[in-house]
Amino acid sequence: MAIERKKLEEIFDRLGRSLTQPATLCIFGSSPAILLGQPSRQTQDIDIWHPQSNYDAGDLSRACASAGILYDPTGELDPDAVYLQIVRPGVVALPPNFETEMIGRYGMLTVLMPTPVVLSTAKLVRGSDNDVNDIVWWVRQRSITFKQIESMIDQLANPLQQETARDNLVFVRLVTKDA
Repeated sequence: MAIERKKLEEIFDRLGRSLTQPATLCIFGSSPAILLGQPSRQTQDIDIWHPQSNYDAGDLSRACASAGILYDPTGELDPDAVYLQIVRPGVVALPPNFETEMIGRYGMLTVLMPTPVVLSTAKLVRGSDNDVNDIVWWVRQRSITFKQIESMIDQLANPLQQETARDNLVFVRLVTKDA
């Protein structure tokens, strides 16, 4: 099942009403742009960046169960499953100690996101077609400069990820130039 803006808002609202204590989730990936109005975009899951989040795992797990979504599943999933994926540093490339922005409050739940420059940089490391489209949307939506993105690329810890991000930035420049 693909999750679009209305569904994301409903999920966060249900979670916020089901939590028994305040929690903060830092979402990344496609979810922030979807919540902030990127048209014609959906996602399969909601990625949570663990180091920038603050929650009681038991309370969040119970709130997810109450809200009808899976909490950090492993293994094969039903294609219609809706779930929170807790992501820790490793394969995913986010600069350390990045700034966040608040997206909204939903009862006991506060939802944050990395700044659009950080999100764009992380997407450059993977560089799929969807990632490039997402970056172009952020560049246009928030007037992000390529200089800002290049500066954030320099903050990535892994030199190979830095190189990949710089290579993929060429595609974003080309697509942005055409618009």
